[in-house]
Amino acid sequence: MQFLQDTLEIKELGESVKIIGISRVNDEWIAEAQVVERERTLPGHRVFKTEYYIVKLDKDLEAYSFRQEKDRNSEDNDEI
Repeated sequence: MQFLQDTLEIKELGESVKIIGISRVNDEWIAEAQVVERERTLPGHRVFKTEYYIVKLDKDLEAYSFRQEKDRNSEDNDEI
């Protein structure tokens, strides 16, 4: 997903964005993405972390909203 790669500056070797779920709700799409990114608090080390994001797309598949999931298994993540 180019939107998350650009927004989160995912550019280094080992960093990646992978769509792990997508669903249609009315005229929009909601995608779940797994992002592997470098741990920026440890400069000079190649330590990576995995984060999860929810991205909302309009009917033309243009991203207009995203947020990081705090607890991937929480029921609160069902609502955006």
